[in-house]
Amino acid sequence: MSTYGETDLALLYKDKYHVVPFLVVRGDVDSVLGSKSSVEMELVQRLYQVDSEKQNTVDVFIEFRDVFEGLGHLKGKYKIRTDDRVQPVVHPPRKVPFALREKVKAELSRMESLGVIEKVNKPTSWVNSMVVVEKKNRVRICIDPRDLNRAIKREHFPMKTVEDVAVKLQGAKVFSTLDASSGFWTIELDEESSMKTTFNTPFGRYKYRRMPFGISSAPEVFQKRISEIFDDIEGCEAIMDDVLIWGETIEQHNKRLRIVLERVRAANLKLNKQKCKISLTEVKYMGHIIGSDGLKTDPDKIAAITSMPEPKCKKELQRFMGMVNYLGKFVRNLSDINQPLRELLEKDISWHWDERHAKSFKALKKALTESPVLQYYDQRKPVTLSVDASSQGLGACLLQEGRPVAYASRSLNKSERNYAQIEKELLAVVFGCLKYHQFVYGHKVHVETDHKPLESLFRKTLSSAPPRIQRMMLKIQRYDLFVQYKPGKELYVADTLSRNAKRDENFDKDEDCFKVYVVENLPVTTERMKKIQKETETDQEMRVLRETILAGWPNLRADCPSIIKDFWNFREELSISEGMILKGKRIVVPNSQRKEMLDALHYDHAGIEKCRSRARDVLFWPGINNDLADYVEHCKICGSMRNRQQKEPLKPHEIPDRPWQKLGIDLFDLENHTYVLIVDYYSKFYELSRLTSTKSSQVIEMIKPHFARYGIPEEVVSDNGPQFASKEFAEFAGKYGFKHTTSSPRYPQSNGMIERTVQSVKRLLKKAKMDKRDPYIAMLENRNTPLENLGY
Repeated sequence: MSTYGETDLALLYKDKYHVVPFLVVRGDVDSVLGSKSSVEMELVQRLYQVDSEKQNTVDVFIEFRDVFEGLGHLKGKYKIRTDDRVQPVVHPPRKVPFALREKVKAELSRMESLGVIEKVNKPTSWVNSMVVVEKKNRVRICIDPRDLNRAIKREHFPMKTVEDVAVKLQGAKVFSTLDASSGFWTIELDEESSMKTTFNTPFGRYKYRRMPFGISSAPEVFQKRISEIFDDIEGCEAIMDDVLIWGETIEQHNKRLRIVLERVRAANLKLNKQKCKISLTEVKYMGHIIGSDGLKTDPDKIAAITSMPEPKCKKELQRFMGMVNYLGKFVRNLSDINQPLRELLEKDISWHWDERHAKSFKALKKALTESPVLQYYDQRKPVTLSVDASSQGLGACLLQEGRPVAYASRSLNKSERNYAQIEKELLAVVFGCLKYHQFVYGHKVHVETDHKPLESLFRKTLSSAPPRIQRMMLKIQRYDLFVQYKPGKELYVADTLSRNAKRDENFDKDEDCFKVYVVENLPVTTERMKKIQKETETDQEMRVLRETILAGWPNLRADCPSIIKDFWNFREELSISEGMILKGKRIVVPNSQRKEMLDALHYDHAGIEKCRSRARDVLFWPGINNDLADYVEHCKICGSMRNRQQKEPLKPHEIPDRPWQKLGIDLFDLENHTYVLIVDYYSKFYELSRLTSTKSSQVIEMIKPHFARYGIPEEVVSDNGPQFASKEFAEFAGKYGFKHTTSSPRYPQSNGMIERTVQSVKRLLKKAKMDKRDPYIAMLENRNTPLENLGY
């Protein structure tokens, strides 16, 4: 069949969007959906049953339909106890990309309708930051609880291990696993605790009414409630939100399953239908395979080792043997098993791989994936996550007391291979945390990395990080991580895994659907961006900087190439996107473009602080603030028009609650023309129109289109000029429904906002004429200047 190519289409099914790849073929044919997509969209369901006794299987999804619907609500309220000696922290709202604002607003509304959160309208001692993580078709909202966690007194409750469960499975033949849906949200907070979870959003403050994800005491609190529900039921064990039911016969199993489901219903706990597995001879439970033969290692935990290819040269073999020697103290008869490989590494022996070496290599891989090297996970022991990133892949090893619990690796895709080295290393941390979520969540995790800059990155605020790093950091905010540098030569296991990574196309699928909104939201024209991209490619300084970002910065400034030493202090904030170098969200401007950028920043002849404010979210190079100050100071037009006479101070005004709520209106004359100026008290945004007449009717006709465009304000402030004191303007105010307030006739400076704006606009128009510049572009640049008090 002839095809044009492949395209991704968004399909809507049951109020949920799914991005599905389609082949585009020639001819008028029906569209066909593949089996993989059909399963992922839940158009096709797999049913798990013991085939020989189908008729005896309980149809739980029909009989207990109510336990698979809605949000659960367990009895009682949880009180978050905090240490009074810890000072509460109030965080300002974090910026949300415009492309995500509607999704965030919709998710907040959904959570509010479920009773998970509610609006806060009174002062609170604690205000946490909101964390937004974009998934494939939606966003997930939680809080950044790091400050609150420092104050929380944890409730210690004994956590079970899978070994505790395994000893009870003697004779079991039939198994089911149930998954509690939105487990933490089923626990209600008392009022005092709820106030401690207050968080800031662009749409106001909210607080959690249910227990939020991320607070340090949540795992123990939830485990305690779950244990209270299930611990007295024979043939049932529950570890966190995973419930296991077993029986020696299908009849015994079904009887126990019914008891468990009735207990779930009585407790008002809810289950995730998609994750429940009913009446199987073998199930996955807490990272292990449980069946009639007992407890087995999940193949996924050791696939990174079992799929490792045979080495093709001495260097690859040396790397593998380094990992083997590191774990050698746990391998029985190691010297006998690895002797053929050790001989192959001797100095005078040329490379020749034969059957003896292959047998030894296979035996060593088997030893590394069995006891006593590989051990079962124990929730009571400390957890170490060892991670590494190579140019081709990621490696992660979960360790307890120096012994591996699980191995994992995956190759980097095409775009990830172009990440800066610090981004690859952080991606390895994200990979390890998400891969081993059930083992690391709710525990203090010691992360080992051979990339030293990660240590300081985890100590800095999210806002100072580049966008891609922010995205990755948000994914692991819920984990309690302590990152520590360890030299690469001591990181044998993770290093070897990363260099022999296996393909894992199913891991973290939503990553490919994430869009970096930074570049496309910057107020920089496409033409100018193309210039920067071209100069970044050819500029010597930018080329060296790009190579260093990709390869990784040296540990010492003295070892840094001299041409880019000025960037040393910002090295952890630099990344590469769309052919440009970014510092955080700001474009790093090559040398040849800096004069042009200074001219653009000062196009409307604004002052030093306004120019700096304009550049702060858009452009960067080392010393940009000093360059801007020098450029403005030496501007001849600005120098000729600086105010030399001190005027009477203008009276400050109170800032309204929202844009276009309160406006100031005034007329002014400039070079034989009369203008009407409208200023928004909230944002300082203004509209300017030239009048052909100063009559009230002409002024009103000039104001109406702006009201039609932006809405009718609650209040309009003006002076007592005849245009505004007329009966016609009073009728206009009454008809349109706004309050008209006038400033004092003896003291027009009381309308300080409009007076200041009139002066600024006059200067802008005069300077534009003197410099032969387009006044409308000058006004655009002026309006684009961020306001410090509003944050945009």
